[in-house]
Amino acid sequence: MTPVLATLAAILVSLAGIILLIASDPKRRRVFGLPEARRRPATLACLLILAPGVALLIAGQSAAFVMWLAAVPLVGWALAAFSPTAVARIGGGLTSAARTIFRRSSGA
Repeated sequence: MTPVLATLAAILVSLAGIILLIASDPKRRRVFGLPEARRRPATLACLLILAPGVALLIAGQSAAFVMWLAAVPLVGWALAAFSPTAVARIGGGLTSAARTIFRRSSGA
């Protein structure tokens, strides 16, 4: 796998964790006047955020790791500017786009 593809895959997995944290953060939801989230899977979100970096290091993709290390905080700060509902919409759009890409690439 090329470093660019490995980086993109790692960033997308980390992005899912960031979206999960932002959408379920109780303080952010309270500030935006939203009801409290039913559950807050913080452990899963942290695992989704950090596991790709560890995987890149184990795979020996040092260039991909450095790109991932720069991109993840940048994406986190960019998403922090949006409300939790907007972030959830962004996450839903990314999920449907990923499903469409997967279906097209698998020929289904």
